[in-house]
Amino acid sequence: MTIVLLVEGATETALKKHLKRFLDERAEVERRPKVALRTKDIMSLNPDRLQRRIQLELNSPQVTAVIGLIDVYPDFKSASEAKKFLKDAAKSDPRFFAHVAQYDVEAWLLPYWKSICQKLGIQRAVPGPHPEQVNLHRPPSKRLAELYRMAKPRPRKYSKPTDMDAILRNKNLTIAANQCPELKALLNSLLKLSGLNLLE
Repeated sequence: MTIVLLVEGATETALKKHLKRFLDERAEVERRPKVALRTKDIMSLNPDRLQRRIQLELNSPQVTAVIGLIDVYPDFKSASEAKKFLKDAAKSDPRFFAHVAQYDVEAWLLPYWKSICQKLGIQRAVPGPHPEQVNLHRPPSKRLAELYRMAKPRPRKYSKPTDMDAILRNKNLTIAANQCPELKALLNSLLKLSGLNLLE
């Protein structure tokens, strides 16, 4: 069984390793077979090109399902608008699952804010109790970039794929899922497709 995760870029690709670890750990506990999870670039948000891309993946005989994952920021006003765009491009194929990061995938890193600050040698207040409501004007990726510029003793640039990987290393994704409904929805789609118990 293979699930293809269509993503916009390197940040989401870095997330794949941690999604796979999450699924593998759950499969071991539940004594279920592990699934293959592959990430591929969406390449374009042009509806016609995206439709062809989705169908190309779904036509592969070893692919069970395709999950589209895009950021709400900066192309869409809301998660529902972004999901509708993906579903329309997939022509409502039941093997396609539309998911979004609101407002960008870095929202799913904000639940680990305290450990990020500790690693950077600084203290800053968490930007609100609801990571996915950190707004369009200063989305989570910009908040993290600001944080890394304050690092001590040496400020540095936030590198999306490298730092996402470092932040999530050995972290329990259910911690973020409990604060991020869109992440929980994505994890539950992956769990359902893998024949595993869903998060409550």
